[in-house]
Amino acid sequence: MFRRVTTTVATLVAAGLLLTGCGAAQGGGPGAPDATQPLRIIADVTPHAVLLEEAEKQGLLGDVKIDVTEISGDIDPNQLVNAGDLDANFFQHVPYLNDWNAKHEGADLVALAPVHVEPLGLYSEKVTLDTVPDGAVIAIPADATNQARALFLIADAGLITLDVKADDPGLDYSQITPETNVTSNPKNISWLKIDRPQLAATLKDPKVTLSIINGNYALEAGLTPATDALKLESAENNPYANVLVVKEALKDDPRVVKVNEALTSPELQKFIEDSFKGSVLPAK
Repeated sequence: MFRRVTTTVATLVAAGLLLTGCGAAQGGGPGAPDATQPLRIIADVTPHAVLLEEAEKQGLLGDVKIDVTEISGDIDPNQLVNAGDLDANFFQHVPYLNDWNAKHEGADLVALAPVHVEPLGLYSEKVTLDTVPDGAVIAIPADATNQARALFLIADAGLITLDVKADDPGLDYSQITPETNVTSNPKNISWLKIDRPQLAATLKDPKVTLSIINGNYALEAGLTPATDALKLESAENNPYANVLVVKEALKDDPRVVKVNEALTSPELQKFIEDSFKGSVLPAK
């Protein structure tokens, strides 16, 4: 049975489930999870929690029960899973996960099969791509991997040129910045680096000309990426597909296997296509 757990940092602390390292002890200690208990997943509200709930509604989870905590406040879902306080998270793409693992000694989080792409979009309430003025300001994600992703999209829109391509082998997304990789900037664009949850709000900022917004935050802000974005990513061979993430020791847990199978099933892929109309795309 699907059970959504509404929580915040404060309630996680009060419950002893924030970075204690002992939360994995549902039926023992860390490394000995109880497969008869619900799988505890922390997920973005849209579309991640929606997809998990739909998987349960369609009976795709079988006998597996899940408790879904929706991301709220200053929570690092990777830290919670790495510490064993929760079993899995569903909010990120592989380049973001790889960067997180590299920055946290001893981290052993692993990604399962790609589920969906939330196309990154270039938005504006002030200009079109044909009327971007000289000296435009573009708000982009502050985190390294999504910043690189934003630059590739802006380059695809014809506003800048980069000295790297998204499909370059061995590309280190964490090292790509506008300061080091933009080789041509005919509009003299300047960059405003903002945390991803706040990017949609920059559309109303008079100092910001255009904004790069992640698909889930665009949906939460009432935008329809398929129609509102001036430029939108494709799902084809997209390295930023969102994935279910667990610790290495949990990847073969039957609950994890079942949830991952449900999320990547033809039934869920069809639900994504029918429900989100191009604003969320099945991974290809």
